Amino acid sequence: MQPTPSLDRETASRIAHAAGSIEGVRSVVVAGPEGQPLAAHREPDPARAAALASFVALRAEALPTDGDLRGMGKQLAGSSFLHAAISGGPVEAALVPLRGATLFITHAPGRGPAIATALQPITRRFGAATLPRSSTP
Repeated sequence: MQPTPSLDRETASRIAHAAGSIEGVRSVVVAGPEGQPLAAHREPDPARAAALASFVALRAEALPTDGDLRGMGKQLAGSSFLHAAISGGPVEAALVPLRGATLFITHAPGRGPAIATALQPITRRFGAATLPRSSTP
């Protein structure tokens, strides 16, 4: 299986600005497959955010859906990362896989469902799995 090429910086920049224009979004980073920032919008430390997004996305691939954590750290057969939500504190975050990149968004608490709905056109266009309407990204 061939690795998916990462997005080019111009496309990543368009995605970051489109996602950044969604009401309630505080910052956006599009991270490349190696954790490098491809684009950012209102993010004070894009390199740090991109590295964090890549790390969490990689670990999310290894999380089983049944809660059995034996073998943690190894990608599970048939595992696919659809989205992740990080909550608690004054800021929440969402990670969404794109074709060859990861979209990392910080947002105001409680805005996850509205942001997930607003992200639908972006995720459909750039190859990510479609988020369920009732889900937080």
